[in-house]
Amino acid sequence: MLNGYLALGNAQFEIRYGEGDHRFAQEVFGILSQELPSLTDYFLLQELFPKVRVVLVINRNEYDRLVRELLRVEVEGPSSPYRIAQPQRTDMVVLSPSAYESHSVYHYDPGEFRRLLIHELVHMLEEHLSPDIEANPRWWSEGLAVYLSEQWRYEDVSVKTVLAAIAKNNIPGFSQIEAENRQAYDWGWTIVRFIESSYGKEMILRMVRESTDGNVFSVIGETAEVLEKKWREWLFEKESLTGQAGG
Repeated sequence: MLNGYLALGNAQFEIRYGEGDHRFAQEVFGILSQELPSLTDYFLLQELFPKVRVVLVINRNEYDRLVRELLRVEVEGPSSPYRIAQPQRTDMVVLSPSAYESHSVYHYDPGEFRRLLIHELVHMLEEHLSPDIEANPRWWSEGLAVYLSEQWRYEDVSVKTVLAAIAKNNIPGFSQIEAENRQAYDWGWTIVRFIESSYGKEMILRMVRESTDGNVFSVIGETAEVLEKKWREWLFEKESLTGQAGG
């Protein structure tokens, strides 16, 4: 399945890549080596995280092939040019930045690439810890990944976008955030940040480890209606969205 791919790594990471992508393979290895310890510390992971394999692919067709055949994830073909990374268990298929110009809507930026890989690592850790990852709502999983990768500070799901919506009192409800894919990315991280700010990081860890039916709020012990009201009030607090992320 990976015939012709080169490899580098160590006991924790295996990076597979095509000829000409050695630079990006080294970059991936360096980012993962630096960021995985920070994330395992955040999640208070006691055991050694399993070996992670990342495959850097050189075009859209190869991306789609490996998502289907290696990850066993259904994907339309050709997949959207917005899709550039897919994790599953401890494998990750990533479109190489060398292919961005021809096979994606993105332009390579080192900071964005780093945050993308951290985002996908968060998904891996959540899947590793969750008793039923498939039941979790999209806003929760994507919100957690956007929050801990700090994509919200810099990118399309940025705090500026949210603050502009708050200023216009154009805030979606929880049901809308859950129902609409774009809203899950734009607003999910604000709910995660609200929970961490109001209930502590320990509650985030409990929600990751204990949620089994898709109702992550049940771990808190309050209804979605009550939490939505508290979240809206919190959104209007000075500096609630702009302080330091991650505890």
